[in-house]
Amino acid sequence: MELTQKEKAEQLQHTVLNGSVEELSKIYNTLGYVEMSAPALGLACRFRGLDMVKALVEKGATFDFPSTEEIELTYHCHIGEKHATYRENYRTNYSLYLLKSYRGGPKGARCLQGMKFTKTAKRDDGTSLSFLADKERIAVLHFLLEKKEKLSFQPEEMLFYAIFAKDMVIYKELKKCAVVLLEKRAYAMTEGTLADGYWFEFGSLTGKLADKDYINVMQQLFIELSEKPFRFTEKMFDITQKRFYNIDIFSFFLTHFRQEKMKKFHIIRGLIDENAVDALAVVEGEGWLATPKKRDEMIAYASQNKKTEALAWLLDFKNRTADIAAEQEKVDKKLMRELNAVPGSVTALKQVWNFRKQENDTLIITAYKGARTEIVVPEKIGKSVVTAIGKGVFAGDAYKPSATKEQIERHKKIRKIILPETITYIGKGAFHELSSLEEINIPESVKEIDENGFFGCCHLRGLALSEKIEKIGKGAFYNCRKLEAVYIHKDMREICEGAFYGCASLKELVIPPNIEKIGKEAFSGCNSLRKLIIPGTVKTIEENAFASCRKIGEVYLSEGIQEIGKCAFYACQNLKSITIPKTVKKIGMEAFADCRNMEALCICEGVQEIGEHAFIGCNMLKTVTIPGTIICVETYAFSDCKNLESVYICEGVEELNAGIFWCCNALREVHVPASVQRLISMEYGNIVYEVFGACPNLTVICPKGSPTEAYCKEKGFRFMWSAVD
Repeated sequence: MELTQKEKAEQLQHTVLNGSVEELSKIYNTLGYVEMSAPALGLACRFRGLDMVKALVEKGATFDFPSTEEIELTYHCHIGEKHATYRENYRTNYSLYLLKSYRGGPKGARCLQGMKFTKTAKRDDGTSLSFLADKERIAVLHFLLEKKEKLSFQPEEMLFYAIFAKDMVIYKELKKCAVVLLEKRAYAMTEGTLADGYWFEFGSLTGKLADKDYINVMQQLFIELSEKPFRFTEKMFDITQKRFYNIDIFSFFLTHFRQEKMKKFHIIRGLIDENAVDALAVVEGEGWLATPKKRDEMIAYASQNKKTEALAWLLDFKNRTADIAAEQEKVDKKLMRELNAVPGSVTALKQVWNFRKQENDTLIITAYKGARTEIVVPEKIGKSVVTAIGKGVFAGDAYKPSATKEQIERHKKIRKIILPETITYIGKGAFHELSSLEEINIPESVKEIDENGFFGCCHLRGLALSEKIEKIGKGAFYNCRKLEAVYIHKDMREICEGAFYGCASLKELVIPPNIEKIGKEAFSGCNSLRKLIIPGTVKTIEENAFASCRKIGEVYLSEGIQEIGKCAFYACQNLKSITIPKTVKKIGMEAFADCRNMEALCICEGVQEIGEHAFIGCNMLKTVTIPGTIICVETYAFSDCKNLESVYICEGVEELNAGIFWCCNALREVHVPASVQRLISMEYGNIVYEVFGACPNLTVICPKGSPTEAYCKEKGFRFMWSAVD
């Protein structure tokens, strides 16, 4: 019997570890094409040396392999990020077995899935192979460099991971061969974006470094970047902050990362939190504490948070450097100006608001400094009109790292806000986590509510959105748990990702007829919704859009909808019935999974695809008809439907995948037409999943002489011939 590709790969690896070069060549000739030769080639690089590597390459071995989900499942490797739109596509890199690294390889690397970095490899005769000596590894490396295109070997990636593995033998040999970092890696570490997968991995790798290795590794990377400073982000600061007790690491951080992006006083507060007084002395030298106002804010912060060592250092710094008399005189002059100002003047309003002028000469509010719980935002400040509420105006440290703990606590007590009719824009996180806010008006003039605008306003109850609103940003009303009703105007086109996620009290929702897309998780967790009508203008219902809306009992999908995304109605446990209109092309993976009280399902002729696990766990379904426009029914589509009794598959369906009726214990009959040509089994975790597997009461009804009859005979399933017209 011919070996499977998995068995071929395993035999090839076994021969690499246990056989001679001659035996390997003979076995490779017998095996023929091996789709997954990369692990064997990697093991040869790690334990056997140049002759074995050459023998493998001569027979066609390479570090490349197909990027399919089947490969990933079969070989437990990584075929790359599935969200490739915002992260680079990493794959398991078996060439890295050449590196002198143990216990899982470089910590934080995203390309080592399925690899084991051991010091020795056991053989069948009880002996062990040792990790290759440096001289042998260098010989292998030069051969890989010579054949890099043929082998899909990337020396630039080997260089990068050699630095983190602290393998100076391989690193120095690569440098002798003029190997440099990939340009996109260098860009990610110095210039890139937050959505860059290489930057994400760089943060993960640096975060896993031991303190004793941090400076050496980072210095080596700095040299590779031609001494260009590393990018600074808040995430990188968070990763590194725990090391700042080590003054050498903190000094390195300040001098090797781009300071212009640093939020200096956010960093200083972090140092105060750690009582890192040696590090405070470093920022003194950088001039970060030269401003009396900011210095005194840091003293107040240390006092409020009972950071006694940091407080003592800051007070000593003030005593050493401050001109107390000059500072007091300045404060007194400011106080006199305020006393002479009339209420409502620009001077008075500056005590409560921070603001700045925009290009169109209108004002944007940038911060609220007051202590009131009921607030009226001014329509004008001086002669300039206020048209925008900026990023995080009333938020805490999530959007305003400079906000003090006292300011954050004051903001959380705000109960009511009145916005003027001049406002056109509400910025990112403007009212983020105002946990006591109960009432706010959205003026008719507002055109945009940016992402997370009202995130976590858990006492907000009702909102009427302006007719002029063109966009509600991502997570705009995320986790507004007491929000009961929302009126969405008819001119809106899209409800963005997570816009009303977790609005557990939302009972009334009317989706107007011009909406074209309902974004990912838009209404996920809206547990009080009971009825939903989705108009035909909506083309796409994205992933998890209505997931876990546990009380929703009625959903009406209008003709015109084209795609129901992954988990769109997952765990809508009170949903009794659903009709999928003929315009829908695809029912996504787990789209209606765990809708455990669904009694009736109508899939109209015209639907083309039923995704994996689409109706898994719909326990109250008793009968299902699959129209002939569906070419293929994907794996586990109706598995665990405990009360499903009969299924009618219409002429036109061509393929039935593994486990589609798995554990449907009550299933008595499945009518399969002559058009079905492929019935596919799948092995996973030592279990073989058959099309009709784990259905003890099932009789398959199929045409005489059909592929379905042959499948049932081979697998031992009960069947009977369908009636002949």
